[in-house]
Parts: sequence; C-alpha cells; structure tokens
Amino acid sequence: MRILPTCKFWTPILVACLAVLIAPQSRAQVESTAGIKRFTKDQWTIVTDLPIDPEIESWPGILDQALATWCQKWSIDPVQAKSWPLVVHCIGDRKLFEQAGLLEGVPPFDDGFQQADRVFLIEQPSNYYRRHLLLHEATHWAMYHAFAGGGSPWFMEGMAEVEGTHQWINGKLSLAIIPSDPQGVPHWGRFKRLSDSIAAKGMPSLKQILYYGNDRQDRQDRYSWSWAACVFFRNHPVYATMLQRASAAPLDYSLKLTQLFENSLADRWDWVERDWKLFVDEFDFGYQPTSNLIALEPLTKDLSEGLPKDLSVDVDSAKGWQIANLFLRTGQQVGISAEGTYVVRMQNQQAWESSPSGISYQYYRHMPMGKLIGGFVSTDTSRPLDVFAIGKQTEYVAQSDGWLLLRINEPVGKRQDNSGKLTVRCAIGSRP
Repeated sequence: MRILPTCKFWTPILVACLAVLIAPQSRAQVESTAGIKRFTKDQWTIVTDLPIDPEIESWPGILDQALATWCQKWSIDPVQAKSWPLVVHCIGDRKLFEQAGLLEGVPPFDDGFQQADRVFLIEQPSNYYRRHLLLHEATHWAMYHAFAGGGSPWFMEGMAEVEGTHQWINGKLSLAIIPSDPQGVPHWGRFKRLSDSIAAKGMPSLKQILYYGNDRQDRQDRYSWSWAACVFFRNHPVYATMLQRASAAPLDYSLKLTQLFENSLADRWDWVERDWKLFVDEFDFGYQPTSNLIALEPLTKDLSEGLPKDLSVDVDSAKGWQIANLFLRTGQQVGISAEGTYVVRMQNQQAWESSPSGISYQYYRHMPMGKLIGGFVSTDTSRPLDVFAIGKQTEYVAQSDGWLLLRINEPVGKRQDNSGKLTVRCAIGSRP
C-alpha cells in the first residue's frame, strides 16, 4: 500500500474522492428520462414526474417502517420481506406515463392501484392523503406477498384503509390509527363520507358490506364502510378472534373469507348487527374502541327473564353507550330520572360541570352538550337505533321489544377529559 504524504495539495483531492465514494451509500440513486425521474433506495423505487422533494425522499424510510410493522403484526420473516421489490409510480401527468409505456396492462383507476410489485398513485391535494394512498396500496402489496391475496373485497380494501390511516411525526410512523381531529388528516374525509352516506341511503347492514364486490360505482363509499367494518371487527371483544381465524393465510380474492367468517357468526348474527348500530352511532374522530365498543350479548344475557319494577344505574360520563340493565316489551312505558354533576370538559385548568340537563352553551346533535340521552336497541334488527333525549327526567314507550342504553351527549373524541358519574333511576309503567 502506498502512503501519500500529508500536504495541503492532497487534502482537497482526498475530500473529493471520499465524497464520491460515500455519496452513493448515503443517498438514493436518481435517473431522469423524458420528464420522468426514477428514484431508487434499497428495495424501493419511486417513478414520478413530480419534483423529488423532501416528502417523496422520505417515502423509502416510511415504507421501511411500515414493512417492519407488518412483519411484526403478521409474523412475516423480515429477511424474506426485504427481498420483495416495490416500484411506486406517483403520477402528476398521466399522459407522460402512458407515452413512456408505464401504464401498459394496467386497468383504468381513479386514484390508486396495485399490480404485483407495482403500485400507482395519482397526485393528491395534500401530502397526508398522498401518503395514505401510498400506504393503502403498499398494504395490498404486502398482503399479496405474505398471504397470497388480500381476502374478500371488503376485507382487502378495509385492511388497506386501516393500515393507510397513519401518523407521520418527526420521522416516526404509526399505522392503523383512528384520527383524533380533521386537521391532522387533510383531504382524508372518511368520517364525512360515512355520515353523508347515512344521510343519503341509510346505514348499510354488515351483511351488505361483507358481500361488497369490486365494481367502481360508489367505490369511495364502499371503501369507507369497509374500513369501518374492519375497525369494528378487529377491535370487538367477541368477534375479533373469529375474524383472525377466517383471515388466516393463504388468502385469495374471492368471497371465501366472507363465507368462513359469516358461518362462524351464524348463530349470533342478530347480536352482530345490534353491536354494529351502536358502533356506527359513535364512530367519529377520536373514537377509542377500548372505552366505547361494547358487546351487547353477554351484557343482556339475563335481562329478558323477569322485569324489575324499578332499578338504579350509574352512568360514567367518560364512556359511550352503557346498558341500563332493562329489557322492555312492546308498548311498555318507563319513567327515567337522573341526578348528579360531572365534568364534561377541562379547559385552561377550569372544569366545565354539567347536570343531566346538559350545558346549553354548546350543542351537539341539536341537544345541549352533556345532556343525558337514551338509546333503544330493538330485538328486530331491521329497526334503527332509537336515540332520544332524557335530561333530568322523561318517559319512554317502547315501540318493540328491546334494551335501554344510556350515555351523555358529547362527541366521542371530546370525552377523554370527562370525569364523574350520574345516577339514573328507571321505573317501568310509571312516571319519573
């Protein structure tokens, strides 16, 4: 080995040589042809006509973290997973990609598409939603490799929506979140789409969702409801295990998963639809499954046998729907009265206290925030959840057989800082 003498002449040459040697290892390779750039790092290749800005430069790191999460979550060998290449086409001008032959064999798509080891994204109005599409399509790609398919259409798209809904803060990626506010997920819009869909067509039953097809009509509505169904089933205290069994590898893209899952729930499907109604009523920004998602069947097991004349129940101001331990027959009247004070908001270290009548300073669903409300779940699953105001006292007449539930009137994402309980008394066949 020849040793170079130390002198000012050699110093800039050594620095320049070292820079050339180190640069390819520390940053990705970029090639450009006819307005389309190819950006490669490790197993990831991004092909785009858009500027390769810091956001796009972050994508290999985002995909690294996503794949590591999926390996852990789905028991994938990380060494094997690193051998799976992925080419991401991020499209600003579709004509450029067509002229370059990069869309040959790709069926028409509106915003995103996955085909084997290639995914395609149309440019979006926000970085967040573009990352959402990237992770959505990358989920399809990972499931294609890990499970040989994505499962029935509702599960395939629902899981991609679950994993695509993310946080990316200070270089750390979190997947499968439920957003706490719309500002953090610009142009995502899933909750608005769900509420608009209910207003236009009513809430779909779970059986409708489980048998969704792949047609393009109402696609965004179907994706949003598939996402909601996956959140519901994956977090449910009873049904999550059954879904896990039905979705075990290998998967395909048929209705096999749906049929296996539906068969496992056949003897309790009415309970599934009742729980679904309660879930959809609350599902919104800040939803926390552990404190809001309930299973009615075990809670109501003995409530249809014998009817107490009256009862008393404590309602937690921080939780969602809570069973009142009361089963009503068609036409029965119940008098309901409530008392107590509880905190519905902490703001600037000051507590907003409410009574069962609520705080008329703010309204939610056309009722004062903090007001006690009731929900009646019918044994007839074709009937919608009946939500009604209670306040300090009211009377309710059951229009069918069913169960009474209680909670305070406040957006689900605003209840985390609540504290305190109120006492509710129910008397069947009498005034409060």
